[in-house]
Amino acid sequence: MKKRLLVLCTVGAASVACAAVAVNGIAPSASAGPPSISVPSNASGPAPTDPNAVPVLVELFTSEGCSSCPPADVVLANLERKQPVAGARIVPIGHHVDYWDRLGWTDPFSSSRASDRQRSYSPLGSGAYTPQAVIDGRSETIGSRRAMVESFVAEAAKRPHAAIVIDVAPRTDPVSSFEITMKVGALPAGAGSDSEAIVALTQNVARVVVPKGENAGSTLEHTAIAREVVVAGSIPAGGGASRATLKAPPGISTKELRIVAFVQERGSRRVHGTMTRDLDTK
Repeated sequence: MKKRLLVLCTVGAASVACAAVAVNGIAPSASAGPPSISVPSNASGPAPTDPNAVPVLVELFTSEGCSSCPPADVVLANLERKQPVAGARIVPIGHHVDYWDRLGWTDPFSSSRASDRQRSYSPLGSGAYTPQAVIDGRSETIGSRRAMVESFVAEAAKRPHAAIVIDVAPRTDPVSSFEITMKVGALPAGAGSDSEAIVALTQNVARVVVPKGENAGSTLEHTAIAREVVVAGSIPAGGGASRATLKAPPGISTKELRIVAFVQERGSRRVHGTMTRDLDTK
């Protein structure tokens, strides 16, 4: 069997550094052409969870140009669908970074915003790389390490979290914007004075046939794809409300979209509360 290179890349302020490790496998052949993107009709949402479970934010920084990322995408999907950690409700967001785009394939979901957000987690000490999972803004690990991710989720669920309620204003037509109101209860003791409300719009699932790059010839499936992330405003220690306006991406049904709202410190990046709900109000 031929050997293929498993590449782990880290991103700095102005460059990308990649380390290659030989693994067994046959490298797919590259071919030209645009990606084929579809939304699976049998896409399933998260498994039912204990209503008293603590929502824990799991962010995956990934890329379709990274051959190490598909296993992490599978882990994220299983965490959402199976909800394997007792006492926790895993709330995923998949951020597609753009620093892989110049290395052979442009990820259709990539954005500089995702790369900037990943760099904001530098206080965690491991730098930025793919696939990287960040749990409640406090812990990080390689995104394909399911057991480690679940361990960090279990730890996070034991900490106090602020209660959050998400309201969606009724829309006036199918393409109008949505006004999201995020109501936050009192923050846990010790929360920083720089805490802010953040609202993300995620696409439940998408399947992409990748024609070029390290994953050429592969069909990749993504979960909870970040389509927009907005800072809604500051949240004081006693809690409060913030509003943000979001708009569904063209061609995507609101039934395929979810809202993820959370409170996070600007400096330390610690997350003090998370909640999610469907965008569709019907």
